[in-house]
Amino acid sequence: MEQKSCTSVEVDMDRLDLRYAHTRIARPKHVEIIATSIERFDQITPVLIIPEDEHLVLIHGFVRLAAIRKLGRDTIRADIREISEVQALYHLLADTEQRQWEAVEQAWIIRDLHERLGCSLRSIARGIGCDTSWVARRLSLIDGLPEDILRSVATGAVSTYAAARVLVPLARANTEHAQRLVAHMADHRLSTRELAEFFKHYEASNKQTRERMIADPSLFLKAKQSRENKTTADALQQGPEGAWIKDWDIVKGVIRRTVRQLPTVIYSGQDQDDRVRLLLPYRDVRAMLDKIEQKIAGIDGQ
Repeated sequence: MEQKSCTSVEVDMDRLDLRYAHTRIARPKHVEIIATSIERFDQITPVLIIPEDEHLVLIHGFVRLAAIRKLGRDTIRADIREISEVQALYHLLADTEQRQWEAVEQAWIIRDLHERLGCSLRSIARGIGCDTSWVARRLSLIDGLPEDILRSVATGAVSTYAAARVLVPLARANTEHAQRLVAHMADHRLSTRELAEFFKHYEASNKQTRERMIADPSLFLKAKQSRENKTTADALQQGPEGAWIKDWDIVKGVIRRTVRQLPTVIYSGQDQDDRVRLLLPYRDVRAMLDKIEQKIAGIDGQ
C-alpha cells in the first residue's frame, strides 16, 4: 500500500472522529496496563489518524486513547497519514504484528469496508492479502446477529468464543433465545465452559426443555451441577461394589432387550452363515461369563 506521507504530532483528543470505536472489543485490564506504562514512560507509540476534510479519523490506537483519557490528559501523539480511509483499513487488517485481532473485530471492519465504503469482498481480500473465502467467513460471524448481541460482544460482556460458537448458531435458529441468553449474561456471569455446556444440552433438548433452560440458564447449570455432584458423591459412597452392581444392571437391561429381539433375529430355516454371524457375539459373551465363573470359583477355593 502506497503511503503519501506520515507526520507525528500532538493532537487534541476532542478533535478525533471515533467512527471505528464500534469495531473494537473493550479491554479494561489492557487499558490499565497501558495507562500505567504511559504514566511511567510517556506515550511511546503514536496512534494512527487520517485527515478527512475537517475531521481527524482515528484508525488505530483505541486502547491507547482510553488509557490517556484515564490519565486525565487532553492530547495524544498521533501519526497523521495522507491516505484514503479504505487504504488505512486495508493496512490495519493486514498488519497483524502490532495487534492480535479478535475474529469479530476483523468482521466489523470488513463490514464497514463492504457496506459503508462499498468495497467488494474480492477487493477487500486483495487489499489485505487474504482469500475471498476467508473474508466471507469473517463477515459471516456477525451477519444477521442482532445489534444488541453485537454490542454485548463489543463491551466485553460476551466473549468472542461465546459469539462465534454459541450466539451465532443460536441466533440463526432462535433470535429471541439468543437475546434472552445475552440479557441473562449481563447480570449473571457465565464462564466459557458453562456456556459451552449449556449450549450442548440446549442443542440436544426438545422445545419445552429449551424454554425452561432459557428462562433461567444459571438455574439450569446449578441444577445440573447439583445432579453431577450427587452422582459423584453416591459413587464415592457406594465404592467399587456399587459400580459393580450398576454395571450388572446395565448388562441385565441389554440381555432383556436381546431376549425380546431373539424371535425376530434367530428363526427356523435361517441361512447358516447368517446364524453363525449373529450368534458369534452371544458365544463371545458366554465365554466371558464362563471366565467370570472360573475366577469366582478360584477365589472361593483359595
